[in-house]
Amino acid sequence: MRITLLLFLTFSVYLPEQLFSQELTDIQNKIKIAENAKDTIALSKAWYNLGKFYDNQQQIEKSNDALRKALYWAKINGNYNTFSSVANYLASNYCLTGENDSAIIYYNLAIDACIKTSDSLKLAGVLINLGDEYASTGNYVEAANHSMMAVRIKETLKDSANLAYYYQKVGEVYKLAGEKDKWEEYIKKAYLLINCDECASLSAIAAIYNDLGGIAENEGNYTQALLYYDTLISIGKENDYNNAVGVALSNSATIYKLQGNPGKALEAALEAQKLKTYSVYQQIYDNNLLAELYLATQQINEARKYALLNIENENCESFPEEKMRTLKIMCKIEKINHNFEQALAWNEKYKTLSDSIRDKEIRTKIMDLDIAYQTEKKEQQIELLTTENELKNQRLRAGIILLTVLVIIIFMILYIHQIRKKQAHLIQTDLQQQVLRSQMNPHFIFNVLGSIQNFLLNNDNQNAARYLSRFASLTRATLENSSEESVSLTNEIKMLADYMELEKMRNPDRFNFKIITDENLEPDFIHIPPMMIQPFIENAIKHGFPDIDYPGELTLKISDKKDWVEFMIEDNGKGYDLKSPSPGHRSMSMEIFEKRRKLIQQKHKKEFKFKLTNLKDTDPAKSGVKISINVTILDYD
Repeated sequence: MRITLLLFLTFSVYLPEQLFSQELTDIQNKIKIAENAKDTIALSKAWYNLGKFYDNQQQIEKSNDALRKALYWAKINGNYNTFSSVANYLASNYCLTGENDSAIIYYNLAIDACIKTSDSLKLAGVLINLGDEYASTGNYVEAANHSMMAVRIKETLKDSANLAYYYQKVGEVYKLAGEKDKWEEYIKKAYLLINCDECASLSAIAAIYNDLGGIAENEGNYTQALLYYDTLISIGKENDYNNAVGVALSNSATIYKLQGNPGKALEAALEAQKLKTYSVYQQIYDNNLLAELYLATQQINEARKYALLNIENENCESFPEEKMRTLKIMCKIEKINHNFEQALAWNEKYKTLSDSIRDKEIRTKIMDLDIAYQTEKKEQQIELLTTENELKNQRLRAGIILLTVLVIIIFMILYIHQIRKKQAHLIQTDLQQQVLRSQMNPHFIFNVLGSIQNFLLNNDNQNAARYLSRFASLTRATLENSSEESVSLTNEIKMLADYMELEKMRNPDRFNFKIITDENLEPDFIHIPPMMIQPFIENAIKHGFPDIDYPGELTLKISDKKDWVEFMIEDNGKGYDLKSPSPGHRSMSMEIFEKRRKLIQQKHKKEFKFKLTNLKDTDPAKSGVKISINVTILDYD
């Protein structure tokens, strides 16, 4: 008997109480602002963050209450992506507190939301969680069904991210169902992936070594089992993963007991209690382990105390494997005390529960699921072979139906030609984009090199070195983006900030700048064409601020407009003469921008607008230029 390692990392982080208080106040203020604005999207996100905050503070009831409110607002605004994340989080909370029915309900709600958003990978994650929950309640048919569906999705999409975890969880289901061979098969599949950083997270690796120890224990190879548990202890200590160390010590205690050393086993079990993060399941497991070890060391009263803790714990019903173990311990205690009638009663309860969860028909159904999974792969291969044979037969009959074949061939040639023509057009469009970007990058670089040259000519070597260092960082980002069709808004903002800072370093008294972004903007998840805004900022600095006798001010405001990002560039310079614009640099920038704008509109079928306004045209007391650019958001759903 051994404990399963829960696949989450728990780290103790000691932060000042005032930081927690400030974080809570910030979240609560966001909730009030969203309520006043009647912003249901912001409300769902704020309540979700509050739920996670309370969970981190181990205030589960408050966490669940906040998450339920987040779920409500996500449903109101129809944001099924947020809805699935919240429901999955809420289900995991219920799972840890042993409220299995509630956990299953919310996992199924998360699955429905994933289906509505066609998010297959998130669906796989929820399915594997639900399978784990079914396994903990003894419903191994549903556990295997959901776990195998999750694995099938990952394999079909060829997504290797943490795939070892999925194999490990399927193996756990077979272990609990008593199918030791299938357990070993899937754990070995998982083990083959542990050296792949993408395929196996730290917690998955820890769980795999824990299972390998369990397999060796099941085969009676106790020395090998202890070696695996020692490896798990090393992994835990190296990564401050105390729960893994505690689980390894608990399972090592079981081995010491089997080797006839209950004293050493009890010592290891008591040490494990100091390290583990206790869920409901782990508390029940440790009560059983300590009861067994106290029983083995003839401390009957201590053994009874820990066994009765589980008998009196209503959550024990949610973990049938551990309940069976407790019943068996109580039977042994009563036998030792010569209370044979009570011992028989405990034994009958044990047999009844054992038969209900290990019924032969259930085990057969689980095996059928695996057979169906393996058969499906073979059927796909047979289908491919059948298609190839059919093509060969069509060629043999070509002489008989020559006219029909010729018509089909002509049609196919025309169809393929049309497809290739469309593909060539798309390739040409992409090439044009890259050519235009390559025109802009040197254009930008030459201007910056001119600024560096000014420093050198003035013998200001220190500032030249600083300027060159910042320029090197900016150039690296520019070169990396030159072959990309889109970049994250985060990277674009950083590049713009670097550019303005470089210009300000060259002429510190000429102007100041500031960048203002929407509070709800999520720049990491927004992608736009690179280097679209920089030419307009460059024009404002180069053409707006020279020859003015007052401090220049340049403001960049960035707003999320759902299908596009609005960039508002405003300066207080001398303005722009629409009738006789300055030649050269500005017109070239506008020409390149206009070509790129039209290509992006044509390819992505989205509007891409911009507007230039002289401020004095709307208010004679003002000077400068205001430019509004609606840059389309690029997505590939």
